[in-house]
Amino acid sequence: MLATFRSVVVLACCGVVAAQGDVFEEVALRIASLRPNGGVVVDRGKRDHVQVGDRVVLVPRNGQVAHGTVTELDERTALVQLVDPTAPVTAGTRGHVLVPKVRLQPKPDPAPQAQPTRPDPTQPADEWRPGMPLLGNTRPPRPEERPTSVHGRVYGGANLVRTLGDFEESWLVAGADVELDNLRGDGGTLRFHGDFTASTETSENWGDDLRLYELSYEHGGTRHQPFRWQVGRFLQRDMPEFGLLDGVEVGYRRENGHRFGASFGWLPELDDDLESLADLQIAGWYLWHQDVGERFTVGFGYQKTWHRWDVDRDLVVVKARLLPSDGWMLSGALWIDFYTARDDLKDETVEITRANAFASRRWPQVGGLELVLDHEEYPETRRRELPQTLLPQTLVDAHQDRASLHAYVHAGPTRWFTRLTGYSDEERDGGAAEFGVDVDGLLQQRARTTLAVFDVQGVTQSLAGVRVEHGGDLSFGRLDLLYELGFVHHEGMPSDRDDLLQHRLGALCTSDLGSGWDATFFADGTLWDDELSFGVGIWLQKHF
Repeated sequence: MLATFRSVVVLACCGVVAAQGDVFEEVALRIASLRPNGGVVVDRGKRDHVQVGDRVVLVPRNGQVAHGTVTELDERTALVQLVDPTAPVTAGTRGHVLVPKVRLQPKPDPAPQAQPTRPDPTQPADEWRPGMPLLGNTRPPRPEERPTSVHGRVYGGANLVRTLGDFEESWLVAGADVELDNLRGDGGTLRFHGDFTASTETSENWGDDLRLYELSYEHGGTRHQPFRWQVGRFLQRDMPEFGLLDGVEVGYRRENGHRFGASFGWLPELDDDLESLADLQIAGWYLWHQDVGERFTVGFGYQKTWHRWDVDRDLVVVKARLLPSDGWMLSGALWIDFYTARDDLKDETVEITRANAFASRRWPQVGGLELVLDHEEYPETRRRELPQTLLPQTLVDAHQDRASLHAYVHAGPTRWFTRLTGYSDEERDGGAAEFGVDVDGLLQQRARTTLAVFDVQGVTQSLAGVRVEHGGDLSFGRLDLLYELGFVHHEGMPSDRDDLLQHRLGALCTSDLGSGWDATFFADGTLWDDELSFGVGIWLQKHF
């Protein structure tokens, strides 16, 4: 029933007709750091004409697009609150913020202008002439006319984690994420993202890995060059739901904003090594936009795969998105798998293996409401999608359904909120409830203090407790602190160990070190009676 309801909600999004309004510019951004409870800091701010309330779209490598809204601003950064706080995003995740083009235009000169003189046919059309505004008829430079530029980030981090008496969850990482624009003088972009990671692998053994997330060259896709092509390893642009690709992608943007394209290549395995050349794919798609601002979009795509040259998956993705300048923000997507006689574990011919939908609305100075729905099943494929091997019965019956609601009301510097979540899988149902209050400026300026009570009913345990948080700006940066007191009940444990008192302490400090460097220091510890688990770490990165 829940899965059917999701499908109805997603398809209903496709029928929404968006109102006309300002045309938006997609300003590219990256996540600079993470905050507790679904907040992320991005590397765009006031100087980029971003304002509170602007819509943000994030595209992680797993292809599940995440949405959020700007809630706080600094000169170079912005705090974005995700609609789904559980969305799997990491530092460096790419995306864009939708900024009205009218906001990017220079302000007109209030001084009266002289009457323009008759144009001189001997002068170039783009050259300034007496009587014209200072900008004249100058057009913005084309991509191939811009100077060669390099921007991106280098980063490194370490995390020491102790759980159940061992340190298997610890890790080290160092990498770079770089873009070179107009490298060859033709307006193209060369991208590289890779890192060295030392961690416990899916084999449960400690290992060192050189991981290449992207190495590609992209050309076109602008208003001057509507035909676009990209080659190398990259996340497919118009259909990130189809995943990471080693191959080539081509696309075309029509004058009305509609886009269509195709891709061909291999799908790297999503494991520690990102090995490739086992799964061949070919895909095609069409994206319909109501206008060039792309505020209302409907997309359709088809992907065909072969595993070691054996026919494998037939996947269709249907998605819709509505991001108005004011009003309900809606998004939804369906992953539909088609099976044939060769798929002997599935009785269905057509199966919705993944569906998600969300709706969000903010009323300035009043409050907001956010709804998230998710449904997931495991498709029958020869390609190994998960690190573990699933038994046939698990593959047939396994599913996960989750519905969550987040509502909040403003009362001056105080914000009352509640979060309700329910889930269901093949074994049992559960859920969580939280109610709390945020107070701005209680202990210091530009700070927020939170008090919340919660109850979580999990698969094998339940947890009820209270949480106190405080985060604010200090002379060295921003400091977020957390204390949580909980009562834990474990099912199936002996009576002397089934009820535990849990204390949790956490701290996260972010600091601007200057010259493009910033650092995040974090620590988290949980004490169950006499058992202590903890994690301490550092994250450094330089933007250029």
